[in-house]
Amino acid sequence: MKDKLNKQKLTLRVIKDSDLEKLLLFPKNTLELFYFSPSAHTPFNLLQLKKIINQPCESIVLESQQQLLGFANFQLIKQQNIAFIGNLIIHPNKRKQGLGYYFLSHLIAKGFQELQLKEIHLSCYQTNTNALSLYKNLGFQAYAEEKCHIPDDLLKKQSQANMQRLLHLKRINQSLNASAIDLN
Repeated sequence: MKDKLNKQKLTLRVIKDSDLEKLLLFPKNTLELFYFSPSAHTPFNLLQLKKIINQPCESIVLESQQQLLGFANFQLIKQQNIAFIGNLIIHPNKRKQGLGYYFLSHLIAKGFQELQLKEIHLSCYQTNTNALSLYKNLGFQAYAEEKCHIPDDLLKKQSQANMQRLLHLKRINQSLNASAIDLN
């Protein structure tokens, strides 16, 4: 899979206005939109997307040959020497191809190698099992959780009045001890 990704000439860059209309199409359904941004609602529109992008963070896209493949927010908290990654999403037709791993690996490398951060944090709902698996594969560990209500119409299975756990995960910079992410 790495060979296929390397041949695509993937790049990360700051989001541009010309990306916005394309990004609106990334969440395939209401549940994906909720995972992407819990405050968003259907129909997802430019005003909502601009609120996500205009947070105090760096909005980054993953692209290949001018095709938008992914998006994430990278929020640096300088006083604590940490960052939060949020709103991570991959193009619906490009999922399960290693792009999420590639994108998140490079965001982690940016935080640990370029910015010398001590930790990177993110949050994920327990029902978003694909994302949780990715985060755990990249060394993130849960350190806190909170119970949150997910609206009835978002879950296929009605369970415990839709109270779900929002897991808070972090990865500690281990580069001082030894390991770094292999980006090759």
